[in-house]
Amino acid sequence: MKHKLEIVLGIGIAAAVIVTLLFYILNAGTIELSELFSILIVIILVISAVYILWDRIKNMRKGFPAQDERLKITNYRACYYGFIASIWSAVGAPLLSGILFDYELPGHYVTAVVVLCGGLAFMISYLYLALKGK
Repeated sequence: MKHKLEIVLGIGIAAAVIVTLLFYILNAGTIELSELFSILIVIILVISAVYILWDRIKNMRKGFPAQDERLKITNYRACYYGFIASIWSAVGAPLLSGILFDYELPGHYVTAVVVLCGGLAFMISYLYLALKGK
């Protein structure tokens, strides 16, 4: 019962985020680069959340627990890889921007890069580890 409640709440939150994002896009007018990064971050996070919810629903329909030990370990590893990617992107983004473009990134761009890299690393590593089965 606990897993069903988590899945229903996850679906509700994902739907609310998608509706809010659609309202934002429709009322934004022209979208600048910083807004595009924000939209991309939200889309990546929603896609990864929907995939995780779909995987848990699939397990429950087969009669398995929503999250077994293998998926917990997969989630922990993917979170670790996302955390490491976030740390190194926080160091690397301003450094590379300064070296390659001679431009100092503002703080909100660095934050966007950190969240984007961490989210991408989590999503890619979770998909890889879940499909690999280790």
